[in-house]
Amino acid sequence: MTWTETHRRWQALQEIETRANAALAAGTPLDEFPWTAEYAAIFGDRDALASALSHRWRQARRAQLDTHLPEAVLDQQWRRLQARHAGVLRLLALHEQGGAGCPEDRVPA
Repeated sequence: MTWTETHRRWQALQEIETRANAALAAGTPLDEFPWTAEYAAIFGDRDALASALSHRWRQARRAQLDTHLPEAVLDQQWRRLQARHAGVLRLLALHEQGGAGCPEDRVPA
């Protein structure tokens, strides 16, 4: 993967995360896994996109949770982390539910 492809991939993940969090903040239900022709070109299929979002979530957890802190502080960090990534977590839950809300796997025109 070239630097340009990697950068494009990370931009797409940031865009998806930003839109998902904004939708939740606005009270808009997230009932469809995001999919566009651009995402298809970058990730190939929804499973690969979900895998990339899951990897991003795991990285955030590893980087931001210090298991050596007292339990109360760790719990507080965990809640903040979940709140910050609520949109991605909702999208991952949708995907795990079998793509609930997703139309058949097709690239929109």
